[in-house]
Amino acid sequence: MPQKTKKSARTQEDKIITIARKHPKLEPLLKGRKKPVSIQPNITDRRQPNGAEQTVISFYDHARGRSVIALVDPQQGQVISVEETAAQFQLSEEEQQDAESLAARDARVRAFLGRRRMNPLTRLYFPPQEAGEGASQHRFAIVFLRPNNSERRYAIVDLSEGKVVDVLAPDALTTV
Repeated sequence: MPQKTKKSARTQEDKIITIARKHPKLEPLLKGRKKPVSIQPNITDRRQPNGAEQTVISFYDHARGRSVIALVDPQQGQVISVEETAAQFQLSEEEQQDAESLAARDARVRAFLGRRRMNPLTRLYFPPQEAGEGASQHRFAIVFLRPNNSERRYAIVDLSEGKVVDVLAPDALTTV
């Protein structure tokens, strides 16, 4: 006799995103093909009912330069709460791919790589001039360009503007 199988994680994520799209505060953050930065089960809230599968989803609002978290209850089909936070979430897969794609099209990166593969490693980045009170609300990524074991360059990508703002040599990242 066939056993029942749980819904796939992808199907559950799609359900959560569909619920979030209907919320007026989250709908603008999910326009077009935009996706949340992360979708994680709410495992720390002991107040949720037994058997609940509440989920915490996080977003980065590039238009307003802010991080947003929401609590979604897929069983009830509703968003329970939406809050802004000062936290900076790690890059989503979509943001990593966008940063790598922008870097690959940059003339400085292409000149460095020639015909070699980029072999990228992409992370969230905080430019030094962005620290402090008057800091820009832009979101940045750094794409480590690693065509071999000894050569490196670093593409700094402004994800909010959708452009590469600098390509650095290794000595630019060292301090004396």
